Amino acid sequence: MTTFRIGHRFQGPSGTGQGGWTSALFERTIGEPLTISIRRGIPLETDLEVIEVPGGWELHDDGPGPVMTARPRTEPFVDTEPVSIDAAAGARSRFPAAAEVVHPVPDCFSCGPIESSMGVHAGPLDDGTGRFAVDWIAPDWTETNGETDGALLWAALDCATAWYVGYSAGRRPAFTVGYAAELLTPIEAGHTYTLVAWNGDYPAQWDGRKRGGASAAFDRNGRCVGRSRSFWVAATLDDPRITV
Repeated sequence: MTTFRIGHRFQGPSGTGQGGWTSALFERTIGEPLTISIRRGIPLETDLEVIEVPGGWELHDDGPGPVMTARPRTEPFVDTEPVSIDAAAGARSRFPAAAEVVHPVPDCFSCGPIESSMGVHAGPLDDGTGRFAVDWIAPDWTETNGETDGALLWAALDCATAWYVGYSAGRRPAFTVGYAAELLTPIEAGHTYTLVAWNGDYPAQWDGRKRGGASAAFDRNGRCVGRSRSFWVAATLDDPRITV
């Protein structure tokens, strides 16, 4: 059994850990590619215990049932065409939550409006593909020998997809409930990348409260450096974690 914690700095939906960041730490702890299911809000500043179970692993605190579950990853990732940094910056200017009085996830370290956020504010591209994108400068918060901790890219890809899922078919903020990602090459602190989000191999519309998405990160030469696939459930009016 192994434990790790999600610090308050790495908050996502208010009062809970960011899904992409936590998923990266979970996979790193196991040491093999995983598909992760987020079962409930991820507690902050709490020992999270990794337990092996038949067919996979579970992540527990002292609450009822697992916080997350994981199994060996078998699903393929989906690719998309790269987007230039200029085009991604243009998409940022169309960030759909910019004009909202209350941000859906005001405390998120990845995409919130707070000063310390990574600023993953993806908006629609103007290329007719329906994709969302944003330019992203890899921070040096967890830098080692000039490399940014890959878990930060997992978090950024998660949030880029969140804006696509929640705003490309009308405003409908949602929670990540399934996540898988991979880092293809180390991320360099201070370098600018583009994050692109789209429906991947999922339907482009909602199925009730459910929707899937994909995202990819590209360097300035158009090389894919990381990618993800995720599944989402629309938030409800009575959930305090997301402003709907």
